[in-house]
Amino acid sequence: MADRSGSPDGVPCEPDKDRLIEELREAVRARDEFVAVAAHELRNPMTPILMQVSGLLMAARDPVRCRPELLAPRLELLEHAVREFVRRSTVLLDVSRIAAGNVRLELADVALTEVVRDVVDSASTAAQMARCHIEAELQEHVVGRWDRLALEQVAENLLSNAIKFGAGKPVAVTLTSDGSTARLTVRDQGIGISEQDRVRIFQRFERAVTRGEQGGFGIGLWLANQLVVAMGGGISVEGAPGAGTTFTVTLPLGGPRQAGASKS
Repeated sequence: MADRSGSPDGVPCEPDKDRLIEELREAVRARDEFVAVAAHELRNPMTPILMQVSGLLMAARDPVRCRPELLAPRLELLEHAVREFVRRSTVLLDVSRIAAGNVRLELADVALTEVVRDVVDSASTAAQMARCHIEAELQEHVVGRWDRLALEQVAENLLSNAIKFGAGKPVAVTLTSDGSTARLTVRDQGIGISEQDRVRIFQRFERAVTRGEQGGFGIGLWLANQLVVAMGGGISVEGAPGAGTTFTVTLPLGGPRQAGASKS
């Protein structure tokens, strides 16, 4: 008697074997590409970190150059580079964890207004380097039952993307609530996104630009989407080539349980 594999002894038939072999090859290719990209992306921030550390060491040995007004700008650049390295490393850890189906949320009452404001403040150095002005309009006292770290990662990802692809033009960050749902919008006026890219941009390892144009793993939006969905919300994107891009995150104030109850 034949089983589901199509052969009496349970051995996959030739077409199935060929398909499985090709799928395994594709998985290995994807793994190798990701490892190569990860190594490249983690190595890149180390160059400015080492440069700033070397410069600070030289200044520390010279009493004339060891002055706060000279050291502070270099320390700010070093802080930005270290933050970027930590962000990229954290993304890699989160991807491996979430890809294994292990989305762990620590739910608590979180002031989303404060989270977004902190993220905007932390992004100020990157915005200055990109000659980009961040315009934040945040409704006060937007509080919900979410995971604070997940919220920070989502907001950081959307804002860093807007700065990166915003062509040096202002980026608008808006937070509102209607009493049951929070709505976070990040809008840039940069290169925009095509309709075809909007369909695939939340998939893992997908990018709306070539890797030569901008660095990145191609997993930030996938990760943000996974975290938002785990908290009972959703992300949408609007835009057109040359007309900027708008990402909108909606989250139920009551967290994932409230979202599940509303669907029943």
